[in-house]
Amino acid sequence: MDKAIIGLLQRVEPSITDAQVNNLQQISGGYSRETFSCDVSATRNGAKATLPLIIRRNPPAVEAILNTSRAVEHDLIEAIRTKSTVPVSRSYGYELDPSHFGAETMVLERASGNGKTSDLFNGGPDEHQTEEVIRHLCEVLVELHSVDISIANPQGAISDPRGVGIRTGSWDEYMDTTFEYYLREYRTINWDPAMMVLLDSFLTLRRHKPRPMKLVVVHGDFNPANFLYENSRVSALIDWENSHIGDPREDLGWMVLMDILSNTTVMSYPKKEGGFLAYYNKLTGGDITPVELGYFTLFGTAHIAVPVHQSVARRVRKEHMLLMPYYLIQSSLPAMPAMAQLMGYTA
Repeated sequence: MDKAIIGLLQRVEPSITDAQVNNLQQISGGYSRETFSCDVSATRNGAKATLPLIIRRNPPAVEAILNTSRAVEHDLIEAIRTKSTVPVSRSYGYELDPSHFGAETMVLERASGNGKTSDLFNGGPDEHQTEEVIRHLCEVLVELHSVDISIANPQGAISDPRGVGIRTGSWDEYMDTTFEYYLREYRTINWDPAMMVLLDSFLTLRRHKPRPMKLVVVHGDFNPANFLYENSRVSALIDWENSHIGDPREDLGWMVLMDILSNTTVMSYPKKEGGFLAYYNKLTGGDITPVELGYFTLFGTAHIAVPVHQSVARRVRKEHMLLMPYYLIQSSLPAMPAMAQLMGYTA
């Protein structure tokens, strides 16, 4: 991999010479990509430099949870980085030819900052920074949702990044084609009778659509684990592979759920503004309600449940023998009672 990393960097920046990869190691980076960290020491424009890097490589297709493109993720990151004030680390480039890295891969700058956001909560060592960090996080989300779609999505690549037939000509078209995708794919995830709760959630969401809102660039995995911070500011939003054109309430609703699962309280801050939703509404001039967030919490759960349970079903059918899908069951099946509660089931 060392040769491939250096080759990509030199293709992007020919001034990089005498490069050497140091401390290459695989790190935890979500379930959907193989993630590595390293430092490259080199001469850059005639001066000694150290480049901190993150390498994200696709797993084999049969093992993948999210089938997304590193080229699309790279293009989006660079559009956001260069044409907005959203803090995001540079993506140096990508390689689609598997002969180099072994699979489709991208190379990113490793951003500075603390990624252990649990330090901000429950008596953590950085709790004195929480108010300002989460205030800035909300401002960053508003900035992202304000990005001109024509800049972030000039070729339409993030209108349907997974290639599942979603169309974004209007809010109604986006929602309706998303429901069509959920219902069409149900046959591929119906590996256990418990999946009927998912089917009910798809139908419930379709039946009770909320009021339309302007479509925006949605981060797609806006949660307490996907930002870094330092000096009471967000230093980077990370993990953009599930980004797409969608409803802004998706990011807020997903944070509600992940806040609970992560044992954090992001949505309670900034306290001086009455919490995350109140501050978001203040900054945008909107009036998003907690009821709408409940809807989009269920919507976001359904959105990720389809590919997760497709992965589990492939393992149940013994298309491969990895254990990761069985690990995913531990988090996905306990979500069923929560989904039932959101739909108003009674004991």
